[in-house]
Amino acid sequence: MGLMAKFIKPFLLFVLIIIVFHAWFLPGTLSTFDFPYFSKLMMKDASIVPYAWGWHVGLDGFADFLSPYSWVFPLIYTPQVIFGNLLGMDWSLITRLVFLYPFLILAIISPVLLMRYVFPRSKFCLLAVIIFLFNTYGLLLASGEVFLAMAYALAPIIFVLFLQMLKIYDTKSLKKYIFPVIAGLVLSLQIMNDPRITYVTMTMVALYILAYFISHIKDLNKHSARNYIYPVVFLLLIPGITVVLLNAFWIIPSILHGGNPVEALGYSHSSVSAVNYFSFAKFEDTISLLHPNWPENIFGKVDFMKPEFLLLPVLAFVSLLFIDKLKEKKDRLYVLFFAFLGLLGAFLSKGTNDPWGGVYLWLFKYMPGFIMFRDPTKWYPLVAISYTVLIPFTVWKTYELLSQKKFKKLFVGITVVYMLFLIRPAIFGQLNGLLKSTSVPEDYTVLEGFLAVQPGYSRTLWFPSKERFGYYSNLHPEISAQVLFNLYDNKSLFKKFSEDNSEKLLQMSSIKYVIVPDDCEKEIFLTDRKYDNKLYLQTINELKTIRWLKQVKGFGKIVIFENLNYKDHFWSPDSNLIINYKYINPTEYEVDVRNAKKGDVLVFSEVYDSKWTVNGISSVKYAAKFNSFVLPKDGNYNLIIYYTIQDGVNIGSIISLTAIIICLSILFIFR
Repeated sequence: MGLMAKFIKPFLLFVLIIIVFHAWFLPGTLSTFDFPYFSKLMMKDASIVPYAWGWHVGLDGFADFLSPYSWVFPLIYTPQVIFGNLLGMDWSLITRLVFLYPFLILAIISPVLLMRYVFPRSKFCLLAVIIFLFNTYGLLLASGEVFLAMAYALAPIIFVLFLQMLKIYDTKSLKKYIFPVIAGLVLSLQIMNDPRITYVTMTMVALYILAYFISHIKDLNKHSARNYIYPVVFLLLIPGITVVLLNAFWIIPSILHGGNPVEALGYSHSSVSAVNYFSFAKFEDTISLLHPNWPENIFGKVDFMKPEFLLLPVLAFVSLLFIDKLKEKKDRLYVLFFAFLGLLGAFLSKGTNDPWGGVYLWLFKYMPGFIMFRDPTKWYPLVAISYTVLIPFTVWKTYELLSQKKFKKLFVGITVVYMLFLIRPAIFGQLNGLLKSTSVPEDYTVLEGFLAVQPGYSRTLWFPSKERFGYYSNLHPEISAQVLFNLYDNKSLFKKFSEDNSEKLLQMSSIKYVIVPDDCEKEIFLTDRKYDNKLYLQTINELKTIRWLKQVKGFGKIVIFENLNYKDHFWSPDSNLIINYKYINPTEYEVDVRNAKKGDVLVFSEVYDSKWTVNGISSVKYAAKFNSFVLPKDGNYNLIIYYTIQDGVNIGSIISLTAIIICLSILFIFR
């Protein structure tokens, strides 16, 4: 009977996981707007070697300087190369093996590890898992934002590593040098998933270290402060240096290129108005660990406050009533710290909303790194981690106060049922995104085959925006019309698209096809957040009136128009030039030019960046948008077009690879 009781709780947790995440264990494609989809053909372009230019990170949808955002590069492309190209797995299986199953494992281990470390005598570690994994924020991350979810799951582990370093910094054990290396490795993994959550995690760590020293102020008076502070600073430097070296592959080129990458994304990412717009959550939401988009997870759709969640902060902060009964100083510190952490997280997560919303704006303007947080909900992990510790602590101490066993079991049972009641939409399968499987429509597979065999270089323009299953490659990149023109109202978008300047822009941008997608996931043609087939038909009819577009054979509901006068990747306004080129990689091309006259212009239809050079000569802006090179004399040319920031990527990659080898060697030697 005792053995059965020991395993019944883990079994029930396992059943809950299967119920909520059942789609992850069944066949089918798992896809969402915020998580990329790659077909086997698309994975052919994947490379383990990082590049400084690529993706679609530009303000107008074109490829751009990539390095400031390439921290996620190894997580996206390495699995494609190893599991996709070498082992022949499809993306659905790779998604499960590389992202989703590791997230589940980490989201179970993390809160248990934290609870075991902070309160090792607690009997309610599995309750910590329920709070950490099965809260509205964690579930919505798991349903769509996979990289954020992974970073979130790593946060408690990193916190415990730093707690351990504080505990052993004054020992002679080699562990005090091993743990900083481990912390550096795990921090780097978290950065690869999302550096914003790393910022949040290290804010939590820094606050605890501050609280730790404040609580030991008397010891600092008795002994030399140097004996306490110097070793801690030294041990914090080790993970810091480790992180920098492991991430040198994107840090070095970012420094060489210069500028703030967030500001480079434009007004919508770095302005005060953007922060005001993204401040969806109110304080009553954040203090109750209620995501403002729960449960529909529709961007911008905020429901009314759900009063049943208000009991959650009560359960958390009742823990403060038990402080006087704690004998250990560190236990009192833990309770006070996590209570403060929960309040801080709730305050920051509400953004510019009352109370004192101006504080968030001040931090956004002046606090280093805070410009990354135009979306204040990224601070929700502080609330989740706080409640992951405080609520099980409250339950544990209340459990001990109750005299009769039947009341103990009843109290725990009611608490668990309440937690499950809060997430009933997840239990009843009402969450979408990655928590529901789908399938790739056959028409998109046929479209992929059509685009993949198109000769030469050309882009596709998806009107009004790209569908998640749409094909693209290095040879045939895609652009969203909404992003290209920075217009998200269909009427305004079509008006802009009808102008003569738009025809010239599409020609110079090497756009061959304009595609109206089959909105199979019902997320593009929306009126009042609901699919509108009339809007889809209206879009097709309006494009038919564009004189420079010719409708060609489509596939099912996918309608295709051809732009007959599009330019190549390399072209010239001077008709005498004969141009041939060879693609080497995203940062290098070989170009052969014949019959050139002095002053002729070679246009490269990528977004202008002065770091593009031809034989060492920097690019000149053409038509206020593209790269161009003025040929200095008559004759023929054999040119190398090169993005010089790639040199920084190459150097940084060597440093990062060397750092990985050294770190793993240290761990192996001192295992």
